[in-house]
Amino acid sequence: MKTREAACCFPVLGFTPDREIWGFPDLDTLTSCGPRTLKNNSQSGMELVDVEGRRWVVRSVRRTGRGAPLLAWLLSHLLSTPQSRIEHELDAMAPLTLDDVKARVCASLESFPQDYCLDDERETVLAELLESVRAAKDIAALHELLGLDSFMAY
Repeated sequence: MKTREAACCFPVLGFTPDREIWGFPDLDTLTSCGPRTLKNNSQSGMELVDVEGRRWVVRSVRRTGRGAPLLAWLLSHLLSTPQSRIEHELDAMAPLTLDDVKARVCASLESFPQDYCLDDERETVLAELLESVRAAKDIAALHELLGLDSFMAY
């Protein structure tokens, strides 16, 4: 199925095969990316989990056009990262419970602590963040708590 056909309830969390975690607050963000994402095929194999725990795996990504009108797209070449509009080919997977999602988020934080704290803050900042993840009441709270990046800048 295509990205739009999945009818994800946002925000959506994205877990890459190497345990990185990404955040998508809306469909526009999920279907936009920078050139490096396409070149490196960075989203292939990523699992998407929406706020209801529904889950899909990205089988392929296809560029469908510019991510902005022509003038804005040209300006982005000069000032920042030009965006592409993309479409995913998705396969539905078994849903995850909130506890499953929390465990995956904790595994990601522990795999990439440098993304969330300085080396000397692992015992304090990272530990507090992990505790906050475990206490989250829903998936939307996890997205808000972590301030996750999307692929738009890459």
